[in-house]
Amino acid sequence: MVKKPSLKFVVLTDTHIKASLEGTEAQNFDRALKDIIATSPDCRGIMHVGDITDNGERAEFEIMEQIWKANMEGLPPIYFTYGNHDVRWKDIDRQMSLFTEHMGIHNAYYDLWLEGYHFIFLGTEIGLKDCAYLSEAQLNWLDQKLSEHEVAEKPAFIFVHEPLLNTVAGSQSEFGWNGIRQDAELKMILAKHPQSIVFTGHTHWELGAKETMYNRKYATMFNAASVAYLWTDDDVLKEGSQGFFVEIFEDKVLVKGRDFSSKSWVTDAEYTVQLPVTIPVVDLTVDQDCTLRNPAMNMNKSVFQPTEQIEVNYVGSLREDAFGIYLRGAKPSETEPISPIASVQTKTFGQPDGKLIFSDLSLPVGSYDMIYLGETLNTVLTRLSFDVVADGCENSVHIK
Repeated sequence: MVKKPSLKFVVLTDTHIKASLEGTEAQNFDRALKDIIATSPDCRGIMHVGDITDNGERAEFEIMEQIWKANMEGLPPIYFTYGNHDVRWKDIDRQMSLFTEHMGIHNAYYDLWLEGYHFIFLGTEIGLKDCAYLSEAQLNWLDQKLSEHEVAEKPAFIFVHEPLLNTVAGSQSEFGWNGIRQDAELKMILAKHPQSIVFTGHTHWELGAKETMYNRKYATMFNAASVAYLWTDDDVLKEGSQGFFVEIFEDKVLVKGRDFSSKSWVTDAEYTVQLPVTIPVVDLTVDQDCTLRNPAMNMNKSVFQPTEQIEVNYVGSLREDAFGIYLRGAKPSETEPISPIASVQTKTFGQPDGKLIFSDLSLPVGSYDMIYLGETLNTVLTRLSFDVVADGCENSVHIK
């Protein structure tokens, strides 16, 4: 007797819907939904791993919603997380209102249970261009959630748009990785809960590519390709539309690649995760792939003379990161750019950790912020305040 799965679900990602029903992206999403109805009418959920839209605009969300409503009869609920294209350089609160209105997402991160299985959705809390930023609160929440009713034989499923460094297809550093800024912190949490199965998008690497499935360390991870368009292992753009159909059994999880364009299975993209999951244990303190951690900085002092050089030590830097000096309280953003008084990019120093020096300064007496700028001079990761005082006046400054 052939055993039936206890639960089925579908994983989609990177639909990149634009503000037109006639666009290739909209047609691909429509085709994928119709294929799900025809292929797996008894699936319990469609999990979307982000880059719902191409630019995060209201008109694009409206087209996405329109396509969904035209196909939703006979389909299970669709659960979304969002990606960098949905929030890049935008106000997160404003985007969250669009997510709530059109996609039903009320929080940057949330969880749900289906048939006794845990499904967890993560999301960036800063509108970075290509990366995700997960707060300490979100990471602690994830650790707590993975501990709820935790059983080694029962996997928990995690959905987050960006992949972890040097794991699934397209996440390797030689391809110019753009991922989760708290990469090491997330890997450390997953290593505590090796029964986790993580689905990511972002790279668009086609199913069946090298490292579509990754399970050498931390947890089991899958690159879910893209519904909109694909990339090859040679880093070449390719037309196509793919996703995963997942079946959960008592002793295994079956993950099957689907080509929505040809309405066929991707024969070299069928994977079996045996339960309980066995993941090699590594020493995370010396793991060469566990070095990029939460962006942070410290300064050598809090009070400076006008021409005194300023030293900044930092960790967690990526290519175009920079540090800028601004007047106290400045709020640079892509929509309201503010030029820094002085700035230094970390790519000219050591990465991902290092020290940089601001020299040849002549700052007027006053109050300033040193801002850790991610990816552009207008995306704020974190800030420290300092004061510039006249010669001999340092003791009169009250540092808060």
